[in-house]
Amino acid sequence: MIFPTSPARAQWIGDNRRVSENSNAVRTTIIHRRSTARAPWWHTATISEIPGVIDPRGAKMLQETVFSIARMGFTAVLFRPALMDFNRDLETLTELITAIHRVGLKAIVRLSGADHAPTKEAEEPAAFFGFEQSTANLVVRARLALKAGADGIDLGRIEDTPVAAGSDSQSQRFTELTRILLAELADFSPDHILSAEAVAYYDDSLQRHLHEEWFHHLRDDRLAFVGFDADAILEEVSLTITERDQLGAVCAWRTMLPRLMGTPGVKRSYAGSWEEDADDARRAAMRLVLCSLPGAIYLPFAFSGGRAEFEGPAARVSAASTEAELERHRHTTLALRIRNERRLATGTFASVSGLPWLRRGVQAVMSGSMLAVLNTSDGPITVPPQYQLLLRSDSSRPQDNPAVMMEKNLAGGSFAEPDLKQAHAVGGESAQDAGTQLPSGASAWFLPPVVNA
Repeated sequence: MIFPTSPARAQWIGDNRRVSENSNAVRTTIIHRRSTARAPWWHTATISEIPGVIDPRGAKMLQETVFSIARMGFTAVLFRPALMDFNRDLETLTELITAIHRVGLKAIVRLSGADHAPTKEAEEPAAFFGFEQSTANLVVRARLALKAGADGIDLGRIEDTPVAAGSDSQSQRFTELTRILLAELADFSPDHILSAEAVAYYDDSLQRHLHEEWFHHLRDDRLAFVGFDADAILEEVSLTITERDQLGAVCAWRTMLPRLMGTPGVKRSYAGSWEEDADDARRAAMRLVLCSLPGAIYLPFAFSGGRAEFEGPAARVSAASTEAELERHRHTTLALRIRNERRLATGTFASVSGLPWLRRGVQAVMSGSMLAVLNTSDGPITVPPQYQLLLRSDSSRPQDNPAVMMEKNLAGGSFAEPDLKQAHAVGGESAQDAGTQLPSGASAWFLPPVVNA
């Protein structure tokens, strides 16, 4: 999908071209500056997004799975209880949220259908589902979810269309709805959040949502539609950061759309997106890209190391059990722990150009104190040995990620758990002495060389 050229996009492209004119010089271009202020939980949240919808049985299964989610390093769980009647099943919802809190996670309840109520003339699928019946019903369900202990309300995907976007009355009603929900949230705590996802293609609508409706998290679908091209990915990331920073808003990221979350191994995607013809290796590369970004991140449960099956639309989630699921679980655990320990969510984010080993289709960015490299070129690249490999997308084995075992300063020795720590001799001759070969389609994190003053 090609997005319209907004003023912010045109400004970023112009600035990037000016920076790249002197390609012989190594340049670090700051896109987002480090935050040193004490941040609310939602500024740095890592959110496990449960696919499908939840019924009472699914709520019980999710309740049994939240410990596995917490152990991976997530800080919140997002689920949609559209098949739960809050008038009858509120106790079940309360038990689920209590279980989520018990393992140290926040609970975000998705109450979709907040775009525009379907009409008899509408040919698109109804925004409401199950016990989600109307916008008025949404407000009632939000109050009950908050009473059950929810830490946030998510409105799902705002399906803007040219007709809806051009209707002042519809836009005004939606803005009023967000204000009602924000008032409901404020009655409970200033730490309760309102989130949603807007369609980036309709730039006027996206800008209206950003400027007129104060969402704590407003995701867009740029990274879900972008092609698997390092330059294009950095452009979309930079544009999103620029827009949010200008408003003092938090970036909230997602790389997959909800309808694609259920079975990560299935080839099912939008034409031209990075997901087209993607396998687990490419998904792992994009998972590292996502985990390196500042702000909050939304990772699909099955995309990050869990099992999701369905009875109709109702999700049946459980902890990882197959080798492929366990590999995703191990890799996500490493990525989220490094993200947390190195404070990537609040760190400086900057593009790096001019390094002699970079070439077209390869991007390098500084995320906090770490160098993140994405290789979408046609062949492998070799990262020099002075860049110490920390984590790579194509393996979670300690012997393939030697710097993980050398991180002595990580709080509490958090990588010393039995499922992650294996015997590995650090030092001596190894392939690492000749540098790190990063194959096409892979990404990796490195500790850059220390420059002595």
